[in-house]
Amino acid sequence: MKKIFLFTLLIGGIIFSGYAQNVSPKKFRYRYEMVRIDSTLDKKVDPSLAKYVDKQKSLLDQKMNVVIGKSAVTMVPKVPQSLLSNYLTDLLLKNAPAYAKKGQVDHCDLCILNLGGMRTQLSAGNITVGNIYAISPFDNYIVFVDIKGSELKKCFQRFHPVTGKAVYSGAQVTFKNDKPVEVLVQGEPIQNEKVYKVVTLNFISEGGDKIMSGLQFEDVLFLPVIFRDFILTEIKKTTEPITAVEDDRAIVR
Repeated sequence: MKKIFLFTLLIGGIIFSGYAQNVSPKKFRYRYEMVRIDSTLDKKVDPSLAKYVDKQKSLLDQKMNVVIGKSAVTMVPKVPQSLLSNYLTDLLLKNAPAYAKKGQVDHCDLCILNLGGMRTQLSAGNITVGNIYAISPFDNYIVFVDIKGSELKKCFQRFHPVTGKAVYSGAQVTFKNDKPVEVLVQGEPIQNEKVYKVVTLNFISEGGDKIMSGLQFEDVLFLPVIFRDFILTEIKKTTEPITAVEDDRAIVR
């Protein structure tokens, strides 16, 4: 009986071992090669695809080349101020409240934008839709931030006249040894307990470029308006060539 049991166990082990080998993952081979993602990837052009791409490019070019206004001067973005940054921050500070629903925004004290959101200059002459897309290619939305003066002071301490990322309207900042030593908002010193309304972009209010990251807001009003669309709309309204000047909003000593 014992021999029969051992024999049965041996046979079972062999069968199980064979089964296990059959269901175990099969070995496989693989090879790889580096493929350049450039013009050498596919030298043979699909005629139908090329025709479709050319058609879409033609339609896009037609839209991008539409002239919407003129610029009297060439505007180059830089900190702490420039013609382009002054024009865009002044424009947003003055006209953005009209894009909110009635009663939502009765005033605006300050505008803060990031220099990185202005990707290129605006040349003198005709302004096309494509020019504005080149300057502002990102889908950043306009927001209004209510913030106490004590928090706003922290924000301005991050400003730098050479390596800074913030540009602004509605304030005057005096820099000494590359640091803000005096800040006026609407011509007056910042009051700690006063709540200021700042118009900016969701990229900035959400911590982008660390301009307002970590600051406590009293309220945030999001507008479903892309900044680029705002610029396009405002320039289309103009009848005279747009222009801007550098002023005393930034004083570097």
